[in-house]
Amino acid sequence: MKIYLCLALPLLVAGCGAFPSMTLTQANLDKIHDDMSPAEVKSILGEPTDSKSEPIPIVGGTQTIYTYHSGSSDVTIIFKNDLEKEKHGTFGQ
Repeated sequence: MKIYLCLALPLLVAGCGAFPSMTLTQANLDKIHDDMSPAEVKSILGEPTDSKSEPIPIVGGTQTIYTYHSGSSDVTIIFKNDLEKEKHGTFGQ
């Protein structure tokens, strides 16, 4: 019985939205627009596969890059001072 509970618990938690899935489609990328916050982007695309932050030379502030990868789809979102400024995506079948 304990084995079944241990196997069922991760499925139950995932079903409740504790691990949001990312939806990498051109339609969702089109919903991303300039000056969105990281939280707004995450509400559409989910948690990024990878992210990194670095200082912006000369101008100052911080640049953060979110990278999403799922199957043959890749999306990159670039924030400058926590506002979306660039987006790039390629989508496979």
